[in-house]
Order: sequence, then structure tokens, then C-alpha cells
Amino acid sequence: MPETYSPHIDMSELTETRRQANAARGELLQLIADETLTPWEAVIAAATSGDRHLMRLQLTQLITAHPGFGEARASQVVEQVTNILETTPAHSPTGRITLAFILDQQAQGKRLLAVLDAFISHGLIHDGDELAVWAGFPFTPPPSFAPKEGR
Repeated sequence: MPETYSPHIDMSELTETRRQANAARGELLQLIADETLTPWEAVIAAATSGDRHLMRLQLTQLITAHPGFGEARASQVVEQVTNILETTPAHSPTGRITLAFILDQQAQGKRLLAVLDAFISHGLIHDGDELAVWAGFPFTPPPSFAPKEGR
């Protein structure tokens, strides 16, 4: 009888990976709750962090983590995003509007612009100083600024 290969799955490693992913998502949401970051700044942080676990965060989670924004207002923001995109959450791969869906390169930034528009409309972004992004964001790395000589 031929021997079948059965890969060993290290459950402790899987559990640790899951714990780290939950901690990363929780830390970002806590920074919003503490008003250290705005939801938009959290989108930027997630996009530039390289931490794929953050991509599972839902747009509603980012919004409701912000003090003063509950489920009803978050639903209005998400509804505006989906209206702009002429889609529904059901058309996303997970059935929810996640950061992975928003930042998907195939959308060529259209989803990100819809989120930006909805955030401005609903008071999640108040002024241009909160829009610290660069040309090509989030699909190109940030430009590096060389220090000026003599300083």
C-alpha cells in the first residue's frame, strides 16, 4: 500500500499568527478610538504598513471606532461609497467593504477616491492637512526626501 503524505500542521503556529493578526487590527482600531489617528489616516497607515492582516478590516470598523460615529452613520458612509462605485457590498469578494477591496490595484484608485469623497461628505475629513498622500498612493512607495546639504 502506498504511503500518503500528510503535511503536519502546527496549530500553535496558526494560533500565534491569528493572535498577531487580531492584535494588529485591534491596535489600529484603538488608535482611532483614542483619536490618535482618523479613519482616513488609518487607511493610509494600513496601505503603507505592508501588514496584510490589516486588509481584512472593514470600512465600517474603521468608522465606528471613531468617537461619535455609530453603525447608522457608518452605514451611510458605506452606502455613499457603494453608490459612487455603482456596486453593493455583495459584489466584493467577502461581501463586505474591506480595506483589501478599497485598495485593490485593479480598481486603479477609484474605490479609494470614493472612500475619500464619502469621508469628506460625512465629516470624517475636515481639512486638506489630513490628506497626507503622494502621487501614486497607495500603489507606489512614498517619495524619499533627501536632507538638504548644510543642515
